[in-house]
Amino acid sequence: MKLTILGCYAPYAPKEGACSGYLVQSDNLNIMLDCGHGSFAQLQKHINFRDLDALVVTHFHPDHYADIHAIRRAIAGALRIGTRKDPLVVYLPSIPAYPYNEINEWQDVFSIIPLEEAQLKDNNLGNLILNFFPTVHSLPTFGVIIRKNQTKFTYTSDTAWDNSIVQAASGSKLILAEASLLNADIAYTKKGHLTAKQAGLLGQKAQASRLILTHFWPEYNLNQLRIEAEVGFEGKVELAEMGKSYLIQ
Repeated sequence: MKLTILGCYAPYAPKEGACSGYLVQSDNLNIMLDCGHGSFAQLQKHINFRDLDALVVTHFHPDHYADIHAIRRAIAGALRIGTRKDPLVVYLPSIPAYPYNEINEWQDVFSIIPLEEAQLKDNNLGNLILNFFPTVHSLPTFGVIIRKNQTKFTYTSDTAWDNSIVQAASGSKLILAEASLLNADIAYTKKGHLTAKQAGLLGQKAQASRLILTHFWPEYNLNQLRIEAEVGFEGKVELAEMGKSYLIQ
């Protein structure tokens, strides 16, 4: 598997940045995890959007789903002129009712699978298996697990600390973990976020091989986030970098 960072900022992006968006590829399979502000434009630097097989929207905060409107228009046009055959598979929460009900009306463009249903089973896409788990956030939110053979990748999406997140991520070769806060701002974790130090501890307790931090407030010194994460994680801590790809193996 290969992970490419399309966007890694929150709740807004700096100049030439984008909010949460990640491309996971395996052979000819292309899965987009979240589609925050600007991420769809970044996606097109790496693949033809017509070749996108699935989109996962982990929750309905704009920095994670705002570009779904652009994706809808792009896929609709491709279907209309015949450059794409099938609607796009989209996993997303069914709560809150808005915007879910609006998006659910786009059945000619999207094949929608509620995450509340998908979390109860293995979801097979090509040679990958997708699983979903609830996180601790201010809106219903789901983390993502992707497996290929014995290789496991976990994306936390947005979450506060909880032992269930450690359990879900256990044994991952790579964890892509939100690191929204420096430890000095730990009070804000009650809004449903991790500090970088907590992200490092998550990686350590889950016995992950690698840890990539993401979901950065643009005002922070990102190297300070990395330093704080390294306190708790014995392995290699990396900062998500726009356009960079990482092999998961």
